[in-house]
This record gives sequence, structure tokens and C-alpha cells, in this order.
Amino acid sequence: MVTFNSLLQQIFNGIQFGVLLALLATGLSLIFGMLGIINFAHGSFYMLGAYLLWTCIKLLHMRGQFWLGLIITFVLMGIV
Repeated sequence: MVTFNSLLQQIFNGIQFGVLLALLATGLSLIFGMLGIINFAHGSFYMLGAYLLWTCIKLLHMRGQFWLGLIITFVLMGIV
């Protein structure tokens, strides 16, 4: 039986995944349009950012401090 909460969660998950795919596709088409070559580094940077955020939260024991970890991850990814 499908509850309203599970349906709402699946709708939000679908929207989030669709926005993620649109963002990656926009970056790929922008690079391809300007350079004429395909650059698949967008997915690698997305994966690296997610791993850095997870590592930052896990190793620094910042449970409940997601936003601080997100800011630190933005700075680290900017350096990369």
C-alpha cells in the first residue's frame, strides 16, 4: 500500500534526480558547444564533491553540522 508520505518522498527524489541530470547535461553541452570536444569531468567533480562532503562530516565528527561541512566542501572543491 502506497502512503501519501512515501509518494511525496518519491516525487521529491524524482525531481532532485531530474535537476541533477539537467545540470550535468547543461554543463556537458556548454563545454561541447564552446570547445567542440566532449569533457566528462563534470561527473567526476560531482562525485569528488559528494565524497569530500561525506568525508568532512564523518571524519570531523560534525554530526548535525551539515551546512558547515557543505561550506568547507565548497572551499575545498574551489581549490581543486
